[in-house]
Amino acid sequence: MKTIKLIIFTTLFLFPFVSYSSNEIKELEKIFAETNELCNADNGSLWGYSLNVPIILMDREKNLIYTNQNSSKLQLHKTDNIYIGEIPDSIQALKGILKLDHQNWVLIPLPLPKDKIQRQRIILHEAFHCIQQKLHLNPQSYNNQHMDEMEARYWLKLEWQALRKAILTNGKHRKQAIVDAISFRKYRRALYTNCETCENRFEIHEGMAEYTAMKICCTDDEFISTLQKRLHEYWNTPSLVNCFAYYSAPAYAYLLDQTSMEWREHLSSKDNIALLTQYAYNISLPSDLFLEAEERAVLYKGAQIMGEELSRETL
Repeated sequence: MKTIKLIIFTTLFLFPFVSYSSNEIKELEKIFAETNELCNADNGSLWGYSLNVPIILMDREKNLIYTNQNSSKLQLHKTDNIYIGEIPDSIQALKGILKLDHQNWVLIPLPLPKDKIQRQRIILHEAFHCIQQKLHLNPQSYNNQHMDEMEARYWLKLEWQALRKAILTNGKHRKQAIVDAISFRKYRRALYTNCETCENRFEIHEGMAEYTAMKICCTDDEFISTLQKRLHEYWNTPSLVNCFAYYSAPAYAYLLDQTSMEWREHLSSKDNIALLTQYAYNISLPSDLFLEAEERAVLYKGAQIMGEELSRETL
């Protein structure tokens, strides 16, 4: 009897912080199981490496972390199929990659969205960052503040409209829409001559992470519908600086996936994903690209977009 009391006392002493319900545990187990199932289905086929990495789900309000893998450095205890512990002082970040036990862990704040695709996109996006170094897609510094300027927004939105058309069509219509998208892109970059490298870096760093997450957790139809929602979500956002790659890169990547080009195998951190798309579709751009871009803008409601951006400037 004394032994039983001692065990109970010791357990309470070691884990006085436990304040979770069985329903919460089941929900978190479900999330970990979803991720595991998606990663096993991919089995490294997309990039050559599995995204089945250690994950920390962090609840700052309760001062708790939940993981899918144990670590002696985190002082965790197992409950059902997950590990639970207090947030250690060493974890100050809110989100991102954490180096622990000589490997990268994904750190993600709770709560997560109720929708399965939305929450798995968040998890798998960060999981991709865990393997980026292995793919030699290491992030490099970038600054895209120009994307808040009126003309940059205008030509970016035209590029997005053309990408949308390319995704929803095929054959010669798709090819023409890709020509239009790249022409609008080049027009913008001619106006902001130092922006090309920074835009490319953002699209490779964050854009490829978003594409990967969408590719693994979405069917083709879901991928397209998610892009549609993303475009609608970003269209009137106050700033495009930190979000444009989340649409542009997955859109170009989707178009690349519709070709026979094995583009992922040779992708580098210095690549321009639009240029890869141009090569994959054997596209020759117009000789007078800027005049062509101005004329083609009419087909994508250029006047309306310019009006919206001018109104935004006066607010």
